Amino acid sequence: MAPRHILDLSVEEQRNFIDSFDMVISDCDGVVWLLHGWIPGAGEAINALKSAGKSVKFVSNNSFRTDDQYMDKFNHIGAKNIQHDDVVHPVKSIVRYLHKHKPGKRVYSLMSLEANETLRKHGIEYESLQIKEHLTSATLVEHLAIEQTVDAVLFDIHLDMSYVELAKAIRHLQMNKNCQLIAGGSDVIMPLTENLNVPGFYDFLQHVRHYTDREAIFLGKPSPILGDMLKEMYNIEAPERCIFVGDMLVQDVQFGKSCGFQSLLVLSGSLTKEDMDAASPEAQPDYYADSLADFIELFKNLQ
Repeated sequence: MAPRHILDLSVEEQRNFIDSFDMVISDCDGVVWLLHGWIPGAGEAINALKSAGKSVKFVSNNSFRTDDQYMDKFNHIGAKNIQHDDVVHPVKSIVRYLHKHKPGKRVYSLMSLEANETLRKHGIEYESLQIKEHLTSATLVEHLAIEQTVDAVLFDIHLDMSYVELAKAIRHLQMNKNCQLIAGGSDVIMPLTENLNVPGFYDFLQHVRHYTDREAIFLGKPSPILGDMLKEMYNIEAPERCIFVGDMLVQDVQFGKSCGFQSLLVLSGSLTKEDMDAASPEAQPDYYADSLADFIELFKNLQ
């Protein structure tokens, strides 16, 4: 069945739709806000869902914000009573994975300063490079020297990423066959503003994989490991009573469906209705909306 717009449902169908889920798990960038900009009505829609008794959680593939910076953005849009534990992003799932599978182990971080700060707060010993000076071949050799091996290389969105950081990550993986490559988000496109989408960091990860012949363990969307984490963290025993809201087909819709969740695609991010219609049936959502703000009108219809 083709996806239906939530405002094209009859009033009875809208009521049945709202009654079909207890929890909403939503992406952030492109759904609640843009990387650089805002989506009208998103905060009001979140509050309306919570007022209707829905539990609302957020899962982002963006770890170059701290938890406090996430809270600042939720406060800006007027979303009420959002707590740190309501938001999951790759560095949080990476920390959870490391504590469970590599407790006390040292890692190399190819992640943002904000992500590294999260590692530090959670007691993860990490190595990273922040190279500001002009590099020569001689200083490059110095920076690439391996003084202590690591048990994992962590990769995620990192706007300040440099060649020497990539090269050091590759060196660590080449020198230790037991070193794991652990990655956060796999987004190919990042929606910066309403009219500006830029390439994501997936191709940089492919560069690392190419020179190390190492497959990555993904802990961001659409990883099934993340899906299992969410079910454990939020005590999701009936996944069909949860709806996943996102603006991308693979990272959001297919991820949600693979978890057994219902799926809702919003067109406020990087995709158009034409993109949705052209997708294969397994990649299409159960429902779609122009934006989260459509929930405001839907709840008015039900009054």
